[in-house]
Amino acid sequence: MASRIELEASYHLGENYEDILEKIKEQNFKLVEDSVEEDTYFTDKNLEFVKSRTCLRTRKTNEDFLELTYKPKTDNSTEKYGKKEVNLRLDPKDYEDTKYVINQLGYIEYVSFKKYRQVYSKNINGFEYNIMIDKIDDVGNFIELEILANTEAEKEKLRMELDNFVERMNCNKLKEKEKPYRDIVKEHMDSKK
Repeated sequence: MASRIELEASYHLGENYEDILEKIKEQNFKLVEDSVEEDTYFTDKNLEFVKSRTCLRTRKTNEDFLELTYKPKTDNSTEKYGKKEVNLRLDPKDYEDTKYVINQLGYIEYVSFKKYRQVYSKNINGFEYNIMIDKIDDVGNFIELEILANTEAEKEKLRMELDNFVERMNCNKLKEKEKPYRDIVKEHMDSKK
């Protein structure tokens, strides 16, 4: 089991794709992943997970990697700066069985979608800095800036650094992504009905 604390900021990328790629190159970030992720989000029957922004998700990557993720509810203190995330790596052959067990525990499938992701990474002062560029067909392009912390003390130390990271990447000029992908995609799907 991997447990970590993510400090992240997310934005709608819009037409700024080339500008961001130039910034990534200027700052010597390296492409470490180019993948297709199939995400399925689950919630309880009363949609409390959706209301509280609790995350229970399976993610299949390139058909050869599967993980189950849990992130606790979001509140004012975790809204922008991150919260603990628990990831369990599973055998990709167990994808359908994993979804079955989640359903049997009383959770329902809320939304599923494919996301095309490029991850750029760099180690700065002992911390992992990541830039994720995501494309979701019919929905849009997004960028997430992330710093990974291992303890609450590190999280507090890195809050200001996340703001500096956003500024260095010129993302402060972009529209902030105010909802998780789960909700953005679900709203988009519902609007097409």
